[in-house]
Amino acid sequence: MNFIIKYFRTFLMILIGASVFLSCKSERNYKEVRQEVIDIHNKVMADGEQAEKYRMMLKDLSKIQLDQPILNDTLSRRNEISVLIGKLTKADQNMLDWMQRFQPDIEGKSNSEAVKYFKDEMIKIKKLDAQYQEALKESGVFLKKFNVKALADTTKQDHHKH
Repeated sequence: MNFIIKYFRTFLMILIGASVFLSCKSERNYKEVRQEVIDIHNKVMADGEQAEKYRMMLKDLSKIQLDQPILNDTLSRRNEISVLIGKLTKADQNMLDWMQRFQPDIEGKSNSEAVKYFKDEMIKIKKLDAQYQEALKESGVFLKKFNVKALADTTKQDHHKH
């Protein structure tokens, strides 16, 4: 009976040791996760540039009196432009807020704490990406209605592909 108990204890210790070893090995390095976040950030920054171009185009469009009968409702058009500019501006502001809070250097944290932090930041930056994509798409569709096509076809970016 003592032999079975010793064998069971040894087996249990090996099993625990192996699971601890495997869990340590399977944990990602925080630098990899951080780089993924930075890569998405860099792509979303291009959306910020696109948002600025659209905002300028929308502002210019709001100043133009259009001769097309379907577009004669200047007040309604200016209202819609104002909403679109607001969405583009909000996306930019949220991006600036995120960048101010983002901490690429994690001092005093374990690898697993850093991985968790960067995974949480990944969720945030993907939400910002979605916000930009929505605002850019809506603005692009609106600009196309007025034959402002210069940049309207570039809103089909997929930042989730690496």
